[in-house]
Amino acid sequence: MIKKIKIICDDVEHNLEIKDDKTILEIALENDIDAPYSCQGGICSTCLAKITKGTVEMDNNQILTDDEIDDGYILSCQSRPTSNEIEVNYDEI
Repeated sequence: MIKKIKIICDDVEHNLEIKDDKTILEIALENDIDAPYSCQGGICSTCLAKITKGTVEMDNNQILTDDEIDDGYILSCQSRPTSNEIEVNYDEI
């Protein structure tokens, strides 16, 4: 199934279609988007982003509180899209 993803980073919108089960960060890096990241293990929060449309599932989260998750914040290195359309904003943190 093809999913539509919009990634906003450094005030630039990137509209992509994906079909693989990859993390938001993997998708961003594969498409030459300069998304912030460091550990890629879900513990540093450098890859913090906000979901403004759609849903994700995080493989690992050792830093975000339940309130932050409820407000739409994700660790993009650990988040895989679970909805057909998703919008992720790295600038809204």
